[in-house]
Amino acid sequence: MFSKPNVAKLFEPYIVVQLYTDTVPKEFYAPEVQAGFTKDLSRLAADAKQVNVTFQRKVFGTEELPLYVVLEPELDGTIRTLGAFQGRIFDEQKFIDFLRNPQGN
Repeated sequence: MFSKPNVAKLFEPYIVVQLYTDTVPKEFYAPEVQAGFTKDLSRLAADAKQVNVTFQRKVFGTEELPLYVVLEPELDGTIRTLGAFQGRIFDEQKFIDFLRNPQGN
């Protein structure tokens, strides 16, 4: 659905990021940390769970996946949550409405 032109256009005003909560991809670690990885890649899953899932639970009050959130940085250095869309997207129009007006959902 994200590749549909009418939906893709709605992402233009946003900077899209992804929070990995199952396994952090190895390439997202600094080169010196990557060099320390051998056959044991358990840190990739541990970091995702211990850091990212904890962050998601604390900030958004849920571990539900997928979770789509629109955030807005404030001048004082804080970040405000404008809106969230939880769970799989079964209703395309509801998701479109969320992207157009995240505070209205």
